[in-house]
Amino acid sequence: MRAVIFERYGDESVLQVRDRAKPSCGAGELLVRVTSVSLNPVDFKLRQGMLRLIRKPPLPATTGKDFAGVVEFVGSSVRGYSVGDRVFGSVDTLTGAGACAEFITIAESRVARTPDGVSDETASCLGVAAGTALQGLERAGLARGFNVLVTGASGAVGAAVAQIAKHRGAKVTGVCGSNNVEYVRGLGVDRVVDYKREDWTTIEARYEIVFDAAATSSFGAARTRMTETGVYVNTVPGPGVVLASAWGRLVSKQRGIPFMLETTHALLEALGELAKEGVLVPRVARTVGFDGVADAQRAMAEGRIFGKVCVTP
Repeated sequence: MRAVIFERYGDESVLQVRDRAKPSCGAGELLVRVTSVSLNPVDFKLRQGMLRLIRKPPLPATTGKDFAGVVEFVGSSVRGYSVGDRVFGSVDTLTGAGACAEFITIAESRVARTPDGVSDETASCLGVAAGTALQGLERAGLARGFNVLVTGASGAVGAAVAQIAKHRGAKVTGVCGSNNVEYVRGLGVDRVVDYKREDWTTIEARYEIVFDAAATSSFGAARTRMTETGVYVNTVPGPGVVLASAWGRLVSKQRGIPFMLETTHALLEALGELAKEGVLVPRVARTVGFDGVADAQRAMAEGRIFGKVCVTP
């Protein structure tokens, strides 16, 4: 089978399309024929070696995390799926596995059925981006009537935050660049802030949740725009975020959440239902084949992609 792999860390030039052996399926796994993959920033960060301090995957490794496809074989201990089922999920790329392959094996706990009416392309866009949005909002205690501000509202995570928060009855302010104002307004947000014209940290408003999907701010900067019990969510939890969050708890009722996504079957099921209801509508900016993955990852790393890049095997 064909797969997009890297044998060493580096820029996009280390990615190669190679023939590899079709993976064997363990007792608790599914063999899935991949029909669509979506790329995420974690893919190029892993390839660049930026996550080696967390865990160093064995090389060669296959790139890509989120996928959708069709079950080809069911492991002996799997009870919830059958051959022919449409499924979607997220591969644990820190093991060296990846979704940019014609076939993958995946643990039953890391997939869910693709709902009727949801395309494979849409399903493949849900895992990391929409999963981060939903899990982050839930951990922040989102409730109806909350005021929510999201930075990076034109990106895959930020747009999902806006869509979910509006669906659950929040008032949403979306922060984005000038080129994406109309797109973010089309998400149904209550207010759009063009960061090139206005500094959101100075606007006269208070928010129960500041969701920093762009990871361009800090707990300290967000505190002035948060309510007395407001929550700051950062999707790239470096040491500074962790320390600031701990300090904030000591001196106020505000808190910061240094958030890391935990992919579960229940989370994927919830995302599938939101997509089926039309709440989550991913923005697909580009669709490529395996040969286009390297160029797409470079464009993502350079900030030239707004939305998702999908890969068709």
